[in-house]
Amino acid sequence: MNVNTGLGKTEYWFIAIFFILYLIYLGRVFWIARRLKTTARSSILKFFLRSAYFGLMILALLNPSFGELNEAVKAENREIFFVVDVSKSMDATDIQPSRVEKAKFEINRVISQFPYDRIGIIVFSEEPFLLSPLTFDKNAISLFVPKINTNLLMGGGSLINPALEMAFNRLQKSKSKNKSKTIVLMSDGEFSDEYDRNIIGQIKQNGINFFSVGIGTTKGTTIKDGNSFKKDKDGNIVITKLDNTSLKKITNEAKGKYLEISSISNSLTALITEISQIKSTFSNNQQINVVVNKYFYFLIIALFLLGIDVFFTVRTFQL
Repeated sequence: MNVNTGLGKTEYWFIAIFFILYLIYLGRVFWIARRLKTTARSSILKFFLRSAYFGLMILALLNPSFGELNEAVKAENREIFFVVDVSKSMDATDIQPSRVEKAKFEINRVISQFPYDRIGIIVFSEEPFLLSPLTFDKNAISLFVPKINTNLLMGGGSLINPALEMAFNRLQKSKSKNKSKTIVLMSDGEFSDEYDRNIIGQIKQNGINFFSVGIGTTKGTTIKDGNSFKKDKDGNIVITKLDNTSLKKITNEAKGKYLEISSISNSLTALITEISQIKSTFSNNQQINVVVNKYFYFLIIALFLLGIDVFFTVRTFQL
């Protein structure tokens, strides 16, 4: 058995508090039993029972796993960075259930088609954030995708240049050849800044494949803000629309391809096809960590013992 998390201060505090409180409890039980001139030996059995299920709960917190932690996979070495807009306009529901939720669904679908490639995720609004570095571990990626939402970063605007610069720099640090590297920009195109031609030029000059995915409709819709709708500083209700013009400009500058998720086209099958045609430049066996968490076994046993503890009470005297 392997544990993926060590005992921390929190666990040590729980253990210490448990034993302190239980010693106080035992002292009280034996004091009452002595006053009543009876025995409280069953409380000792309770102590071992409770220590057992408490220990199992602590063990479950340590994320135990069994078997080998390493698994060999064929690494085709495509490297794909998703750059996802999480500005407030991505909450718009002109694409059901919302622009950002549709983006998450399609990211998962694309990832499932490339199990042996390295994939990373950058989210951005007024600043970029590396949600997941490039990794072969699809289990890890599947944990990060649900975290994508418009409350992830401060600010409601959308600055495209820092996000593209981060993706470019991250890809340049990798050892694979440029023609196997890909950036997938997913946004409604309502950027707060003009795209920097220098950044786009570097992406193009270094042979990085570039795709932009427009999410939304040109007709647009309102944005929910609590029980009302988002308004501008003049008190007018904001209408957010897909700005495919700006996305197409960026894509043309990068010599890439523009795709769209709208009321007409509602999936990224074409993106999967395009990425599949990108030839891998390196293929070998990579060792990746495969964490098969078995915490629930220990938790189930602990709950079973807890049930026994609840239904069987300690008696210090009988009538």
